[in-house]
Amino acid sequence: MKTIVLPKIDYSKFSKTRDYLKLITQLVSSIKGGKIPHQKNWEEYSLKVYSNGFTSSVIPIQTQSGIDALQLDVNLIEQKLKIFYKNYSEEIPFEQSTIYDFTNALVEKLKFYGIEIENQEAKFYRKDNIIYDIIESEKLWALYRQVYFLFIKLRGSTLFEVSNINFWPHHFDMALLFFSGKLIDGQDPANWEYSREQMNFGLSSGDLEIAQPYFYVTGYPFDKKLLKIEIPKYAKWHTEGWNGLVIMLDQLEDQNQIMSKLYNLFVLLINENYN
Repeated sequence: MKTIVLPKIDYSKFSKTRDYLKLITQLVSSIKGGKIPHQKNWEEYSLKVYSNGFTSSVIPIQTQSGIDALQLDVNLIEQKLKIFYKNYSEEIPFEQSTIYDFTNALVEKLKFYGIEIENQEAKFYRKDNIIYDIIESEKLWALYRQVYFLFIKLRGSTLFEVSNINFWPHHFDMALLFFSGKLIDGQDPANWEYSREQMNFGLSSGDLEIAQPYFYVTGYPFDKKLLKIEIPKYAKWHTEGWNGLVIMLDQLEDQNQIMSKLYNLFVLLINENYN
């Protein structure tokens, strides 16, 4: 994998724009999840990466004449939500005064198409002024799109069952699940989400606990033998609240071959955990 340069992020500035985009993607996720039947790994609520950002993919809309297709694209190149339905193609700029204005604009457009959206959470109707910086949004997309290709390589390098590469608006992270094929003792095999041994590889944009973007690796159930693995100095084990490996973005100062190094580390963890 060729050398890439991850964006330099000032979290105090970046997080404000991220928080607004988080609401936009959560709104898209909520609309999608309300229209799609339950999927494995709760993927009815996930978004997918596409060439310009994150997409709902096709959302089925029941009509009197059958089923039509709605698609909502969070376009981080044009800084707009792109709406596709039948012969309609419309857009809503991200730059609004409040999330209330953005939500109203989207709900009204969908209502015009005859698509009714059930009551959304109160957070989508807040009227406090939002902070949105296009430069910080571009950094966010530069980060996620490059890491997406790392996950493509990781996904294609194993014979284990692997999930889709999912973007999760709830925590604003992108992740990939690996399944060993083994069932967990004491769990009901019919409970799909909790009965399968799995590892989760992801990129978080930062949160209240770790206030910087970071890579993470978690296992379910977590095998403490992983703690004995020798890991690079830029990685550390996290054992407070949840168990897993954390790699802080701001610790990856040597950009040379960084994606190859991360790939090799992820493969090592998979092999150590499942072999």
